[in-house]
Amino acid sequence: MCGLCLPHCPTYKLYNRESESPRGRIALMRAMATGELALTAQLKNHLDHCLVCRACEDACPAGVPYGELIDAARTIMNEELTSQQQLTPPETMLNNLSRLERWRPLLSLYQRSGLQKAARALRLPQMSGLQRQEHLMPKLPLRRKWHEHYPVTGKQRGRVGLFTGCTGKILDEEALAAAIRMLTHLGYGVVIPANQGCCGILHQHSGYPDEARKLALNNLDSFQLDQLDAIIYIATGCGAQLAEYKNMTGLNQQQQKRAQLFSAMTQEIGLFITTVWPAGIKLSPLNKTVAVHTPCSLQYVLRQQEGSRALLEKIPQLTVATLPDNQHCCGAAGDYMLRHPDIADALIKPKLDSIEQMNPDIITSANIGCALHFRASIKERGLAIEVAHPVTLLARQITARQ
Repeated sequence: MCGLCLPHCPTYKLYNRESESPRGRIALMRAMATGELALTAQLKNHLDHCLVCRACEDACPAGVPYGELIDAARTIMNEELTSQQQLTPPETMLNNLSRLERWRPLLSLYQRSGLQKAARALRLPQMSGLQRQEHLMPKLPLRRKWHEHYPVTGKQRGRVGLFTGCTGKILDEEALAAAIRMLTHLGYGVVIPANQGCCGILHQHSGYPDEARKLALNNLDSFQLDQLDAIIYIATGCGAQLAEYKNMTGLNQQQQKRAQLFSAMTQEIGLFITTVWPAGIKLSPLNKTVAVHTPCSLQYVLRQQEGSRALLEKIPQLTVATLPDNQHCCGAAGDYMLRHPDIADALIKPKLDSIEQMNPDIITSANIGCALHFRASIKERGLAIEVAHPVTLLARQITARQ
């Protein structure tokens, strides 16, 4: 109740209202849970506006577990509301991702043939209600065939599992391929279990814990933990959920033990590579400036923000700068940028202003949602700045040297 979290909350900074702050939302949650306040549309909106960036947890001197509170409150909301009033089920986004994969050849043709430019000129995305999705969709290459195992290119040092989630193979293909290239080059065989799926973070934060648990159990069963040295992820939003499988409720004793081991084995790709980096590897120089964006999941949940910068500093002649205002959420927050586009765009605006002043050659982000949000927003401003995962830049310089 001290209010030290308020300046760290992106929606409080935007609206300057107590009801859009962590302290205000906790008061609303408590009043809703005890029946002091009815679950009105206004109350629902205040709780739904939270991005679950968890910057407030980092600032809290009392260690209030705000993330657990907002997840529980949204679960209560969904239990009390009708199916038409509930928070948007994450299956909507997952189904859209499945369609995206099925339609990839047509969408790739749409992007490369000039049809996209014509459709935008005719405002067809707006007329179909798909403007936001079309705006955020990255350039889609033709479908790549992924293997379940990638052997090392030299002397073997170990074996890791690679978590792709529901987005990696579809929206972050370049970073996924770069991760495989780097890991195998450094002596680690890579296993990509075919049965793995969504990490469950969208379900967890949308008030659907049972569905989140089912997805977690599927991933726990998909990886042969006794045959791996680590489980590597490239999207820090997924990584935050994987790291917290150990805290998931409703598991039996055997599942709980496996969840604890699974979470302990998960590592962010940048931090893992810097940890196992052998002496003597040389990279081709890159005479450019890169601004590093630190996703909230990496900063406030995983607390491993040093990995990306350490990775990039291995590239000779690359000037590595920190993106100003990194402590505040960019507004992507999973599917938040689709559900609340106006708020998401308002939150990324000061970052874009800073980027325009800095004028770097590249922006890096270790989370796919943030990268999509930055890429679309930068393009809309007409800036010629690339957005890439840090491991993508590293892999390019290994490739260039070879």
